[in-house]
Amino acid sequence: MNGSGGQLPPGGDPPRGNTPMPGDYSAPGRGEQAPLTTEFPAAPAAPPAAAMPPEPPIPPAPEIPPAPQPKQKKERGGGGWRLWLVAIISGVVAALLILLLMPAIFGVNPYDLVRGKVSNQVTTGGKTVKGSSSVISPTGGASDVSGVARKVTPSVVNINVKSTTSANPFMLETPQEGTGSGVIYSSGGYIITNNHVIEGAQDITVTLASGEELKGKKVGADPENDIAVVKIDKTGLPAITVGNSDNLVVGQLVVAVGSPLGFEQTVTAGIISALHRVVGASSTGTSTTVLTDLIQTDAPINPGNSGGALCDGSARLIGINALIASESGGSEGIGFAIPINNAAQVADDIIAGRPVSHPYIGVMGQTVTQSVASQYNLPVYQGAYVTQVVPGSPAAKAGIKTGDIIDAIDGKPVKSMDDVVAGVRSHQVGDKMTVTYYQGSSKKTVDLTLAEKPTTVPQQ
Repeated sequence: MNGSGGQLPPGGDPPRGNTPMPGDYSAPGRGEQAPLTTEFPAAPAAPPAAAMPPEPPIPPAPEIPPAPQPKQKKERGGGGWRLWLVAIISGVVAALLILLLMPAIFGVNPYDLVRGKVSNQVTTGGKTVKGSSSVISPTGGASDVSGVARKVTPSVVNINVKSTTSANPFMLETPQEGTGSGVIYSSGGYIITNNHVIEGAQDITVTLASGEELKGKKVGADPENDIAVVKIDKTGLPAITVGNSDNLVVGQLVVAVGSPLGFEQTVTAGIISALHRVVGASSTGTSTTVLTDLIQTDAPINPGNSGGALCDGSARLIGINALIASESGGSEGIGFAIPINNAAQVADDIIAGRPVSHPYIGVMGQTVTQSVASQYNLPVYQGAYVTQVVPGSPAAKAGIKTGDIIDAIDGKPVKSMDDVVAGVRSHQVGDKMTVTYYQGSSKKTVDLTLAEKPTTVPQQ
């Protein structure tokens, strides 16, 4: 209905009444005139007829009252809101029915679904065991990271070192500065960092999260594991909560905290990309440190993050950030951390004044590649070619000689010399280790007893 003034929409019937209508001959037209009268001559009178009795009068027909007309309801312009209200209520009811009925169809308790938990079933050994798993919100990661950051950042420090070097044509000492990170390991002032952060340092300054600067002192270091301990003269420090790096899984959330490029208290997040990596890291001079059992992460790590914390989603320390793999010198999503179980063991030995234990078998070698194997007609296309055997070492006592190729350790294939180093370091001094190797074309297997590595023997 368009409007409420009695107007009809285009194409409707016009109102009836005194208004003349086309074809309505009862109404006078335009230029009304008196009706014309035409006179005709009178007809001759008829002869009189016999008289007829008068007919009885016809009673008048009873008047029939008009049928009552239904009252027309007058529509109001705002009546459409009722339709919208009904539609909204119907939609809400339908949504509630779907929310309650659909989970039940698939065996899910609707109440558990609303609370954020769903039941699952795991079949083990022919038995069905019911359990529950949390439903993670898409925004849960961000809130988790902020919570981890609040707990961890007070326990991460910035380490600034000053050293001198004479690497110039005039043999003059020039001062150098470097920046790294550290983690408060105990409330009494012991801080874990990397050996390469403080290596050669003559002056160490530790900056707390509060901004307070304190003088640091090197307690000890282990270059082979790239772990060092620094002590500051302050107590009541917020020591970090130490986790367990043996329970890590690929894909879990991790948070890195440190001072990349000197920007203190920087927080980055990612996941664990891989575990048990073996990486060769260049150190001072011409030596190369082989780090084993590393945690690989895609959390952005840059120079300056070294020595900082890698934490899990519960703000527990699981690793000490150590190095990155990069062609540009910056973060490319491939960073590595030393598992805290290994780092803490080394730190505990250093703090207690004990020598750090290093098991060894007494061989040095290089990786066998397919091209080298083809060139020298070797019996295998991968392994570790022994270039030197330390006299009196476990390997020498077991009969391993220069030129032999180590093929497996404890039944696990050896693809490189790094695998030999990782296999040895996975044991303790005094442990037995099975070595499979080729001597010429003969394949042999021996059991070794790992010994403590002499200080005069270079890293292997």
